[in-house]
Amino acid sequence: MRKKIQFHYDREADVLYLSVGRPQRAKTVEMGEDFILRLHPKTAVVVGMTIVDFSKHFPQLKPRLDLPVNGSFDPARLLEQVLTSHP
Repeated sequence: MRKKIQFHYDREADVLYLSVGRPQRAKTVEMGEDFILRLHPKTAVVVGMTIVDFSKHFPQLKPRLDLPVNGSFDPARLLEQVLTSHP
């Protein structure tokens, strides 16, 4: 079953939280500066990701102006849109 990815952007802290499905308890693994992967504690399946200093890593998105605070998206549908919009 495909799950939507939910997100919450904390504008004041400039942190983006991503969750596969509903947010849940997880073990964390640092994947480099400012990127934290969240894994299910028993299965090690990815359940989310946290990106600290989001606007530093993705300045082209202008998150402080354009990114909604809360939302969700279907990753397969987003990928399809990206692939069909670029020749």
